[in-house]
Amino acid sequence: MQSPQQRVAAPAPPAVSQQPPALAPGTLLVGRYLIHGHIGGGGFAHIYDAQDTVLGHRRAIKEAFYRDAQTQQQFQLEAEFLLNARHANLVRGYAVFADAGRFYLVMDYVDGQTVEEIAIQHIRQTGRPLGEAQVLDWIIPICDALHELHQQPTPIIHRDVKPANIKITHRGAPVLIDLGLAKLYAQGQRTIGAALAFTPGYAPPEQYQASGATDQRTDVYGLGATLYFLLTGYQPVEAPARISAHALPAPRTLNPAITVATEAVVLEAMALDPRARQQRALILKDGLVAARGALDAPAGQAVIAGPGNPNTFPVTPTHANGATALAMPAPAILPPQGAPAPGHQPVARLADWVGAVSREVHARTAAQPGEAQTTLAIMLSLVTFSLSALAVIWGWMLLWVVPALALAAFGLRRQMHQPREQRLREFWLLAWVSVCLSCAWPLLWLIVYWAAHRP
Repeated sequence: MQSPQQRVAAPAPPAVSQQPPALAPGTLLVGRYLIHGHIGGGGFAHIYDAQDTVLGHRRAIKEAFYRDAQTQQQFQLEAEFLLNARHANLVRGYAVFADAGRFYLVMDYVDGQTVEEIAIQHIRQTGRPLGEAQVLDWIIPICDALHELHQQPTPIIHRDVKPANIKITHRGAPVLIDLGLAKLYAQGQRTIGAALAFTPGYAPPEQYQASGATDQRTDVYGLGATLYFLLTGYQPVEAPARISAHALPAPRTLNPAITVATEAVVLEAMALDPRARQQRALILKDGLVAARGALDAPAGQAVIAGPGNPNTFPVTPTHANGATALAMPAPAILPPQGAPAPGHQPVARLADWVGAVSREVHARTAAQPGEAQTTLAIMLSLVTFSLSALAVIWGWMLLWVVPALALAAFGLRRQMHQPREQRLREFWLLAWVSVCLSCAWPLLWLIVYWAAHRP
């Protein structure tokens, strides 16, 4: 599975020059900006941690290293907008300059973690996705940030909304970053080549097309896919796969704790047909505000969302035929709504454990593809050991102990090279169990065989 960080180029990419090496720490740009280190980057730019030696502020500096005219135009678009941005949930730019043939944009240094990093860390620690209320509290302000982009005199489409491009500051404020794939929107305009890229799972079908016919609804889809990942812990199915054969699992099938209202908003935002999505970021925001208000509303109240100010009113339950239900308490012998029957509680707990482990494995393999090898090796070791148990019928099946022991030892060795706090406890224990059983079973079999065949 592809990482949320990975971008795929759409057809007909522009010709590019070779990527230059990152600047070394200690480099001074234009006699003012001191490079402290390399933060990251991708196919279009390097990002540096820097210090403004004149004003003393910590800054992030983006270096665009492609030289073709289209990429320069794209970089200039990003720079011009950030230099004029005045929104609390958008990163702000301060200066743009060229130095030694390289192009630079000086921006706010957003000191914090991306929501992708926070979500993966939370799943590792708890085995569950982030809480719905927390996710909505982060994403609702991002709707405002996107609206600010879309409401410019010439609207700007971000085109790369995803968990890795939303940072949470140490004060808890969400900030939308990285306008590297943004474009100016005009009716019928074709996206310039430098912006023809996308992140699988977070790009709608129209973004895969060479014509690049994207608009505000493209960002609505990206925000819906971001909500999907944060609420379920699973990467969204890529749009082309959804068109062909693979349906998008409903969020509540992956995380039953999600409310019906939030699920409906997410699925509408991720509609394959742009006409079926919320047509503007503010409409998406209104749906999320209503869903968020419902989480806090007392039982028996419904929520009507106004622009940023939801109101509640009491609701009398009714039957399907419209008749008003009597306010009678449920019999005490009935379990609470949504709770499993007493006889099914162990099964429910087992299902919860399996779901938590599967989400943890999914998050770890998404963030670190090497984890998939470790997980697969441990699972195969258990399968091959199970086959070796058939040696009680056919003695030659004992040979399956050899691959079982080898696979378990491989998985155990890989986990031992990880810090203790990063090990997945269940698979760490399974690896040890598989090793011990694979060593003990041949000895036990030989003892039984000797006892059965001795004179």
